[in-house]
Amino acid sequence: MTCPHCQSTAVDRRRLRTALGYRRSSCAGCQRRFNERTGTPFNELQFPTDIVLLAVLWHLRYKLGLRDVSELLLQRGYTVSHETIRA
Repeated sequence: MTCPHCQSTAVDRRRLRTALGYRRSSCAGCQRRFNERTGTPFNELQFPTDIVLLAVLWHLRYKLGLRDVSELLLQRGYTVSHETIRA
């Protein structure tokens, strides 16, 4: 794994994980901490990446409405409004 800030390969994996379960790392070169979502469009999302991609797949591939996707995610244990999926 390389640092998304300085591209250094001198990276230490930390024992702690983020609230969503992603492993944290720190760079020996620039002293910054990051995880596997740092520097991606998924960085600021409050849901796991696989849930976001599943919602997008259902909406686009199966032509489901936003409320239908929200209902399917609720059956899997994720409370997501249709407005959240639209954004």
